[in-house]
Amino acid sequence: MPHKIGSRVVPPLHRPWDPDDSPDFHAARLLLLIHLCGQQPGSYVAGRTKFAKLDFFLRYPGFLERAHAAMPQVVPLGDAFLAQDSTEVEAPMVRYRYGPWDHRYRQFLAFLVSRGLVTVTTSHKPERIKLKAAGRQAAERLARTPQFQPLVRRCEAMQGNLASMTGTQLKDLIYELFPDEVGNAPFRQEIQP
Repeated sequence: MPHKIGSRVVPPLHRPWDPDDSPDFHAARLLLLIHLCGQQPGSYVAGRTKFAKLDFFLRYPGFLERAHAAMPQVVPLGDAFLAQDSTEVEAPMVRYRYGPWDHRYRQFLAFLVSRGLVTVTTSHKPERIKLKAAGRQAAERLARTPQFQPLVRRCEAMQGNLASMTGTQLKDLIYELFPDEVGNAPFRQEIQP
């Protein structure tokens, strides 16, 4: 039975850990995304639409595989990548106005900004989510950690293809490739692999 510590409700100790409940897990994934898929100089992602769509492919390896298969100019993913469980999703997203979305993005970005890891620059259109020096160092450490290698491989698979597209191009690609799973799904419905 859950209990309270201060104002926070704590799940029972016997409940397995769910990475989707961890702001640290989301922060680590997003640092890797910006670091490995961001534009240069300074590793930034231009716009929340692009940010969310790249995060979609990072969270859903099966959809990443299918996107690669549909893009003939892209180098096929290696056997090591394909050996992963492509139906595994650690942090599901929902279908929203412009495709896959997580309503906690403001919370995640505030978490990263408050720790001095990223800046969100609204003076550019679209806004830029950019790594600060501490964020770059943290992302480099995470990229060398064995536990994060599946995320690193997914980010590397997006480099030079999906990561070079605009947010609108990514949204259109997602709607084209996944009409049943995303495009025609009701708003706020969890996207299933």
